Amino acid sequence: MTVAVLLGIAAGLFAAWNVLGDSSDFRAWWLASRLLMSGIDPYLVPLSSAQWPWSEPLFYPGPAVLLSVPLGWLPLPVAVAVFIGSTSCALAWVLSASGWWRLWFFASPAFIMAVEIGQWSPAICLAATVPALGWMAAAKPNLGAAALLWRPSPLAIGLAIAATLLSVFLMPQWPGEWMANLAKLEKHPAPLFTPAGCWLLVALVRWRHADARLLLAMAAVPQLLFFADQLPLYLLARSRREASFQVTAGLVAYVIWFALLRDADLYVLEAAPYVLVGVYGPALMLVLSRRNEGDIPPWLERVAARFPAVLRGSPSIAGSL
Repeated sequence: MTVAVLLGIAAGLFAAWNVLGDSSDFRAWWLASRLLMSGIDPYLVPLSSAQWPWSEPLFYPGPAVLLSVPLGWLPLPVAVAVFIGSTSCALAWVLSASGWWRLWFFASPAFIMAVEIGQWSPAICLAATVPALGWMAAAKPNLGAAALLWRPSPLAIGLAIAATLLSVFLMPQWPGEWMANLAKLEKHPAPLFTPAGCWLLVALVRWRHADARLLLAMAAVPQLLFFADQLPLYLLARSRREASFQVTAGLVAYVIWFALLRDADLYVLEAAPYVLVGVYGPALMLVLSRRNEGDIPPWLERVAARFPAVLRGSPSIAGSL
């Protein structure tokens, strides 16, 4: 527990230091929650104004705003420190319970980037590993849905749906306004459906396994290929060797991307190929190292019985999901 607390404090302080610049995503939903508490619709607030200093509208869904209301009462640096620090601490405690080697997770470029820009992905990973915290997945539904498919829990899925319905009850207008704002967002394509990422379909040869499900689900949802959104992929490691391999590959890709940046580069877009190769590539290698085992619904088992033997796979041993 001590290590988890220290890690959470360090992550929170790092996030608080970074939020003083203009690169923290946390600022958007923190400010949106404050506007909401003031009776102002954060999805319709005038852009580049005293109330909303950015030229882009709010791109985060209602649950992200609603869940941030308790933090909206706090000053910005304190709020982001509490948000990142508490989720990082809880995640470290949960993951380290199955072995200290799981702390490699926190050396990944995805975690470092998530802390630096104050993103939801650590909370999404927490929702994927602790069903009682499944409501956090609603704050970023693209990543949340993919993460909850890894090891589906009725409790986690139910809580995520409940958080979404509560936000609609309290802010009935947000879905339509959010969709209108998203239409102005630069497209974030799902890697699986692009020429650069379609090779991830190879994971289908392990279609029964939960890890293949997570990889394919993550690759199939819209996302920004900027390391932070891909944090759930680091949950795939099953041993110290796998964790160190996955993190080292990601760090090498991150360092090369950063070292090759030039002043005129669109640094977010430049990261995409490095994320595909350095984060998705090792994750696919881990998936392919698994056996094609996993429990599936009886009706799907009957369909699978018609597959060629090489693709059919088999039901899992206890605990493989």
